[in-house]
Amino acid sequence: MQRYTCPSCQQEIFFRNTACLACGTQLLFDPEAGFSDLEQGGEPCANRLTINCNWAAHAGGTLCLSCLHTTMVPDLSIPENTDRWERIETAKRPLILMLHRLRLPLFDAEGTPVPRFELKGDMLDGTAPRVLTGHANGTITLNVAEADDAERERIRSEMNEPYRTLTGHLRHEVAHHYWDVLTEARPERLETLRSVFGDDRQDYAAALQTHYAEGAPPDWPEGFISAYATAHPWEDFAESWAHVFHLLDGMETALAFGLLSRQDLPVQLEDLVLQPMTRLSHAWVDLVIALNAVNQALGHETFYPFVLAPKVVEKQEAIRQLIAEAADGRQDA
Repeated sequence: MQRYTCPSCQQEIFFRNTACLACGTQLLFDPEAGFSDLEQGGEPCANRLTINCNWAAHAGGTLCLSCLHTTMVPDLSIPENTDRWERIETAKRPLILMLHRLRLPLFDAEGTPVPRFELKGDMLDGTAPRVLTGHANGTITLNVAEADDAERERIRSEMNEPYRTLTGHLRHEVAHHYWDVLTEARPERLETLRSVFGDDRQDYAAALQTHYAEGAPPDWPEGFISAYATAHPWEDFAESWAHVFHLLDGMETALAFGLLSRQDLPVQLEDLVLQPMTRLSHAWVDLVIALNAVNQALGHETFYPFVLAPKVVEKQEAIRQLIAEAADGRQDA
């Protein structure tokens, strides 16, 4: 993320703030213009009072650009679900902003917001199957239980994952959507991705079943960012995409706070994505080694428990090129 200052008193504010903690100014965020004083004009998102959304309503509507993409909210008669909804939307807004800044399409040809997010909860009486997080035809379903830290940690431990966050979930799932969108009517892009990640036409359900039954091959760290990435080319792409977003967002934040000042890198996301992944990954590794050490010094879990093997960096470079090309194409359109 970038750093922001209060439009009234110039004190530092943070991306999720609805008010300046120094002077009390009510804040309104616009993806194009940044933060402004709500009292000076602008229409807040209709969800501001319910889930503390600090964005402005989009294009004369009642919802902001981020909330527009949520087409189903959880059952709010369950008291915990309002807090869960807020936590998920708080994690989703930075993603929507990142997609917007990278000029990745957020609407289809008819002007309908995509990807769509459906936030669902399990039935309390157990009469329906458990809601599974996943993607299908532009719709991302997220089980709102993932917003509960204890439940998410239980699942992470049960599945022996090194990392499980709402941010990671959202970045992973939108990758499936953009595989479809960015390769539609572009067979050359699809063939490039298949040459890097493998043939996506293999049976997906069977591949997942095999993965859960047999696990990842023992040498998976040599070519994959995670064990789950070995399950199917779509999952390899989605996991790699999520880590490209981790890297780009993490590096822009680090640059904003002066933590990478000696790397001579551009400081804006839009320019970082134009740098080759070999260069970005070297700077990223230097940063995460330091941050891993700081976390360990304070007794926390490892900040970034992943290894960017050369083959993984090659996959990330293919994704970086895809994003940059798609953005350039929209710029020229």
